[in-house]
Amino acid sequence: MKKFALGLSLLVSMGLGMVGCGDSGSSACSDGQVPCDGVCIDAIEPTLASIQTGVFDISCASSACHDADQPQADLDLSTVATSESDLIDVDSVQVDGMRVVAGDSANSYIMNKLLGVDMALGTTRMPQLDPDGLCTPKIDVIREWIDAGAPIN
Repeated sequence: MKKFALGLSLLVSMGLGMVGCGDSGSSACSDGQVPCDGVCIDAIEPTLASIQTGVFDISCASSACHDADQPQADLDLSTVATSESDLIDVDSVQVDGMRVVAGDSANSYIMNKLLGVDMALGTTRMPQLDPDGLCTPKIDVIREWIDAGAPIN
């Protein structure tokens, strides 16, 4: 009986060891990078300029959405200057409340749009062209930027 228990214990230990050492198919990102939807991207700093380059320019400021020519919801995210003037302490055209309340991400409507919660009836999660939304590191850096007072630089 002792041999059986010892053998079983050894098999379980080996099995757990093999699970712990398995290759999950993903590799760690390089220094200064974060995982985003299965790829490594350069980390985005919690400043408007960095968010503009790392998020808005890529995911928001297209001709179908928030560009200068026909900005949806009167929100132009095509440059740092227009993002600042159209986001920070500006009333939303969809709900009562501000798009970005400097220092308060919990009451900033942009966070609801990015997370797909408590949105105006008939509106969709942003970015609209990406059904999965932004990856967590991008949402987190926008939240961090807002909570830090939404600094320009």
